[in-house]
Amino acid sequence: MDFQIDDSTRELCTLVRDMGQRLVTDDSLRELDARFGPGTEAGGGGDRSTARFHTRFWDELVRAGVPAALAPGSLGGAGLGVVGEALVMRELGRVLAPVPLSPAIRAASLLEAAGLIERATAVAEGRAIAAVGDGAAPEIDWAPIADVIVRTTPDGLRVTERHSVTVERTVPVDFSCAGLVSGAEGDPTTLPGAVLELDALRRRVHLAAYQWGVIEAALERTAAYASTRHQFGRPIGSFQAVAARLADASIDVDAVRLSTLRAAYELDACSGDPGATAHAAVASAHFWACDAGHRLAHTAVHVHGGVGLDRSEPAHRYFLAAKAGEFRLGGATRQLIDLGSVLAEHGDPWEYSA
Repeated sequence: MDFQIDDSTRELCTLVRDMGQRLVTDDSLRELDARFGPGTEAGGGGDRSTARFHTRFWDELVRAGVPAALAPGSLGGAGLGVVGEALVMRELGRVLAPVPLSPAIRAASLLEAAGLIERATAVAEGRAIAAVGDGAAPEIDWAPIADVIVRTTPDGLRVTERHSVTVERTVPVDFSCAGLVSGAEGDPTTLPGAVLELDALRRRVHLAAYQWGVIEAALERTAAYASTRHQFGRPIGSFQAVAARLADASIDVDAVRLSTLRAAYELDACSGDPGATAHAAVASAHFWACDAGHRLAHTAVHVHGGVGLDRSEPAHRYFLAAKAGEFRLGGATRQLIDLGSVLAEHGDPWEYSA
């Protein structure tokens, strides 16, 4: 399997990384925390002025055409596929960027498939912010700041304008933007089952890719801290127990990287109709994102010691982000059950693969 990245994807990822490092700084995240973070659970968060939403970074992403580049080709996208989406989501995870890029990508594809081209184009170009709800679950990420809410159903989707529903803020473990949606919904639009299936798998790959970026950056920060923090006259990273734990963490990051890229590759290769191979790849990526994310989150805090729990330091944000990613993914056991079901029904989908 060839995981080489084409020039267009590489340039887009470089652009997003540069913008993220410049704009999504520890200071900017600290400002968001002060407005909507630990200790503000009873406060705002129900609109764009109070939600944990990095408006400046999002505006720059839109101005640079990042959501538009990841849109379907029929909407003017660059045709970078799920692999391109995953690599960009990784860059967002590295800086813990609180921006609604994943729902923008998913909503644009769903709306385009439903024939709602004008709405799809507005979302793809960033002129409208979308939130995408899965099934009948009342909590929807990014609902408090959305212009349009797209909710998938067993046979299609419902599209609702934000002003026609009520959104009650919720408080996820990482204090991200989410809310309970109630009230009138739009008329249902029927979509082919393969479209809905692909969207559900795409969401899982986006989550795994974001988790990849979170734990990759957490490991880099933890290794840097271990090389500068001294005890007994030596860097703590020189102690065998610490060095071994960081080495295990590096292996975990590689496992998430490879399994996520494999899952994204399989979704691109399935021609819009995911089969057993795609399902197995996504379940495998999810298992590693959950399992490795859990281990690495705790490694980062333990190696940092008391500093890892200090809200004035960035380490605690990576812990919260990794745990939130694990919860959103459904936990490692859930993914092993899904993978086992695929293997029991279809056998090993990669038995004869190169």
